[in-house]
Amino acid sequence: MNVLITGGTGNLGSRLAIPLVQRGDRVVAFDIRAEPHFDSAEFREAQVVVGDLADRHRVLGVVREHNIETIFHLGAVLSSSAEENPYDAWRANMDGMVNVLDAARFGGARRVVFSSTIATYGSHGGELLTEDAPQWPVSLYGVTKVAGERLGVYYHHQFGLDFRAIRLPAVIAARGSSGGASAYVSAAFEQSVFKGAYEFYVNPTTRAPMLYIADAVRGFLDLHDAPAKDLTRRVYNIAGISPSAEELAQAIRKLLPKVQLIYRPDPLKCAIVESWPDRIDDSEARKDWGWDSTWNLERTTDEVIEVLRHELASK
Repeated sequence: MNVLITGGTGNLGSRLAIPLVQRGDRVVAFDIRAEPHFDSAEFREAQVVVGDLADRHRVLGVVREHNIETIFHLGAVLSSSAEENPYDAWRANMDGMVNVLDAARFGGARRVVFSSTIATYGSHGGELLTEDAPQWPVSLYGVTKVAGERLGVYYHHQFGLDFRAIRLPAVIAARGSSGGASAYVSAAFEQSVFKGAYEFYVNPTTRAPMLYIADAVRGFLDLHDAPAKDLTRRVYNIAGISPSAEELAQAIRKLLPKVQLIYRPDPLKCAIVESWPDRIDDSEARKDWGWDSTWNLERTTDEVIEVLRHELASK
């Protein structure tokens, strides 16, 4: 199968390429940067195409040139960066979404799998969050993702495009993304290992839903591969863990007892993170396509710190 990953050299995209290559798919990674966020032997078998999602002709040309059958649309300007550069976020997230959907429609791709976010919801007062809860995001990033979901569902009904989407919580990874308000969930691990200290920009009590990146990659593959007849909706929530910042810090201290962890909340970033729901109902994904999160906080902490320690030792 010929697969296009937008945001293909990014944190999630560069890792998603690995199992796709391993199972024999031909992968094209489309991004504004050529260097992968996470390098691997498998990623080096993918073809990297440098381009801008807002360039309509470029996106359509790539889909046609490479006979793309499936698009994993992961490319976006993330939450904190979107607040700092709203025009760039609109071009990438909104114009880019239309361009990807039209490229699939006119270029022959049968399926688009979209990376959305629980930031589409806003605050829900501690209630269990279902897929059909009202979506009132407080960030521009969340606004663009709500619109992207609606556009994808529209293209499904209007043009028959097989559109599928996952609303991700914050994703934890060794060397994770840095442009989102949730960047602290990875940065806390990295700076604890490399610098022996980290300053949280959220409150100790700030609680956010999180997912280890291996689970996120598997979620996209499983949703993509699910038989169409089994899907009862176009957009699914998936859940992992929901530790507070202090619980995250405690997990790090168990492995790095000398680490210095302090809190200096940033009002803007803190407000964005604390607007997110922390109790997510993912029963629809479990029922329809067998979703199950397998990484708890302890296992995630062990894995991420081990990877980072190995990187530090190899320098």
